[in-house]
Amino acid sequence: MDRLSGNRAVGRLRRWVISPAGLAAQFAAAAAVTVCRAEIVGIVFFLALSVSILVLCENLLAVLPPFLLTSLFLIKSSDNAAFSSGGDTLYAKFIPLWWLALLPVGAVAAHLWLYRKPFQRGRAFWPILAVSAALTLGGLGSISFKEYFAGGALYHVVALGFGMLLLYVWFSSEVREDTDGALPEFAANLMAMLGLFACFMIFHHYLAHLPRLIAKPAILDFQWRNNVSSFLMLTLPFPFYKAFRRPAWLLAGLLMYLGLLLSGSRGGLVFGTLELAMCLLFLIFADKKRRLVYLGITALLVVVALAALPLLFRFLWPTVRRLLLSGGEEEVRLGLYRRAVEDFLAHPVFGTGLGYMGNRDIHPSKFFALCWYHCAPLQIIGSLGVAGALAFAYQYVMRVVIFLRSRTKFHLTLFLSWVGIEMMSLVNPGVFAPLPYLLIVTLLLVFAEKTQNPAQAILTSGNKQEPAEVQ
Repeated sequence: MDRLSGNRAVGRLRRWVISPAGLAAQFAAAAAVTVCRAEIVGIVFFLALSVSILVLCENLLAVLPPFLLTSLFLIKSSDNAAFSSGGDTLYAKFIPLWWLALLPVGAVAAHLWLYRKPFQRGRAFWPILAVSAALTLGGLGSISFKEYFAGGALYHVVALGFGMLLLYVWFSSEVREDTDGALPEFAANLMAMLGLFACFMIFHHYLAHLPRLIAKPAILDFQWRNNVSSFLMLTLPFPFYKAFRRPAWLLAGLLMYLGLLLSGSRGGLVFGTLELAMCLLFLIFADKKRRLVYLGITALLVVVALAALPLLFRFLWPTVRRLLLSGGEEEVRLGLYRRAVEDFLAHPVFGTGLGYMGNRDIHPSKFFALCWYHCAPLQIIGSLGVAGALAFAYQYVMRVVIFLRSRTKFHLTLFLSWVGIEMMSLVNPGVFAPLPYLLIVTLLLVFAEKTQNPAQAILTSGNKQEPAEVQ
C-alpha cells in the first residue's frame, strides 16, 4: 500500500533521490562536510534527509545513501578518533541532542504504516538466526552479569545478532524482486559512489597536509586508515562491474586501489592488491569483447609497477615497515591472537562472550568498544566457542551459495565485495562492526536474493541486457 503514490512532486523526489544526479548531489554535500570539518552540521542535515526519505519514499533503499555517507565521513573526524578520551568529542556534543534519535524512530514507524509490505524472508534468514543465537549464548557459564549487560557488549550482541536479523527481514520484505535491472544499477551506483567518496576523503587529507608530504614523500599516517580501507574493500569490485558497459569505469577502480595504498592500511595494501587482481581477472574472464584489451592493460600495470618498485617501496615504507611484525603494535596484535586461543581452550563450548574484558591487559579498548581479538576467526572461537564456530560456518557456506547460485556478473561482483571485507576482517574488527560493515554485507545478500532468477540477464544500467551466464 502506497498512500502517497498520487502526488506528482513526491514521485519526482522519489526518482531523483536514487538517480545518479541525486547520488551526486548527496556526494557533494558530504564532500562539503568533510572539507569544512562540519560533522555536526552534516549529521543533522543527513538525518533530516533520511527522515524525509523514510516518510516520503516507498523504496527503502533510498535511505541508504545518506546513512552510509554519514557513516563514512564521520570516520575522518578527529573528534570521532577521540571518542573515548573525554572532553570535547562528538559524543559529548551530542549528549544534549539525544532527543534527535526519536526522529528516525518516528520516521521508521511512519514508513512501516504508510508502506506496509507482507513479511518475507530469504535463504539467509536461518544462517543469521543461527549466528544470532550463538551471539546471545556467547560466554554462557563464564561471563558475569555485569559484563554481559554492559552497554557496549549488549549493543554488539543485539546489533550483530537479532537486530541484524530484523534489518534483514525488513529489507527483504521491502525490496522487490528485480525485473528490469533497476536493482543492480542502483546497487552498483551506490557502492561506486561510496568508494569514490572514500577516495575523496583520502586525497583531501593528503592535499591538506601537502607541505608535510613534499618535505617527506611517504605515506601519511592517520587514525581512520583501517575504516576507510574497509569501505574501499567493499566497494572496489563495483567500478569493474560497471566497466562491462562503460570501460572508463576501470579508471575509477584503479583510483580506489590507489586510495587503498594511500590509506596506509596494511590490510588495504595486502588484501587490496589481492582483490584488485581478482577484479582484473574477473573483467578479463567475463568480458570476451575486450579481453585482449584488458589483458594488455593488466600487463601494462604489472610492468609499470615493477619499473617503479624502488620508488613505490620508499613511498610505501611506513606501511611496509608495519608489516614486518616488529615493535609494540605488532606484539599487541600477536598477544591478542594468543589470548584468543587460550580463551577458547578455557571456554570451548560458548567462549568468553562479546562482553569479556579480559584482553584489556594487552590492549585497552575504547569507550563502547569490545575487547577485539582483531581477527574474525579468532573472535568467533574466543568469544563464542564451538557453538559460534558452527553457526558462522553454516552462515559462510550459505553466503557462498546465495552469492554464487546465479553465475551472473552482478552476483560475482557481490561475491568479490563480500570476500573483500572478509579479508579485512582477518586483521581488523570488520564484520564484527554492525554498522555499517555487517549491514552492508546483509544488503549484499538481499541484492543477491532479489536477483536470483536463473533466466534473468545481467543488467548494468538502463534496460539493456546481456547473457546471464558468464561464458
